[in-house]
Amino acid sequence: MKKIILIGAGNVAHHLGLSLFGAGHQIIQVISKTQNSAKGLAEKLNTDFGTDITNIKRADFVLIAINDDTIASVAAQIKNMPFAHTSGSVSIENAGVFYPLQTFSKNIFLNMKEVPFCISAGDKGFENTLLEVAKSISNNVYQIDENHRKTLHLAAVFACNFSNQMYCVAEDLLKKSDLDFEMLKPLITETANKIKNLSPSNAQTGPAKRNDLETIKKQINLLEDDDLKAIYNLITAQILKQK
Repeated sequence: MKKIILIGAGNVAHHLGLSLFGAGHQIIQVISKTQNSAKGLAEKLNTDFGTDITNIKRADFVLIAINDDTIASVAAQIKNMPFAHTSGSVSIENAGVFYPLQTFSKNIFLNMKEVPFCISAGDKGFENTLLEVAKSISNNVYQIDENHRKTLHLAAVFACNFSNQMYCVAEDLLKKSDLDFEMLKPLITETANKIKNLSPSNAQTGPAKRNDLETIKKQINLLEDDDLKAIYNLITAQILKQK
């Protein structure tokens, strides 16, 4: 059992805090930028909370689960205590990394045992501590260096964030024609399920894969937005290259 201070109360902090607490670790303090967010998570973890990092307590380590742009400034205020952050792309000297490769939403259940965790730290003793803690909540824990972590995070942006943006585009196109996005959900689900057994390149279908140039031309003409036309052309060109 480790004593952990959790900085952050957003989606990632919420899931990690509950999982660590459930695994028997003691979250001795939640620090967040607003009193309400800190209190809301702290009450679920039966612990103290606050907004002032200068009043931080003592613990085995600090886990920083906040947005990337503020990690460095927060980390600079932590003195005489090891700390790790949850980012896939941020690099800070002397910081450990406790990166969960997953998308999180507070009110959507996740089986944390299935979430891959990428762990690293310059200090081997601290790295072993992070590995031990990660293995207490997940069955998929990896030691990974900085360059591989950043490549993994980049791949995740393409696979998750960019894919979701395409869902947004699809939803908007359907709304303009009074069609329901629900109609696409079986297709989206089957597309995701395919890569459980096939490589993405072998699972690819559609007009570009079939080299249906006339269909491609017609679909481009249906798009009114020049940016969407550019996206369609770029992605189509990428698929055609793979033939």
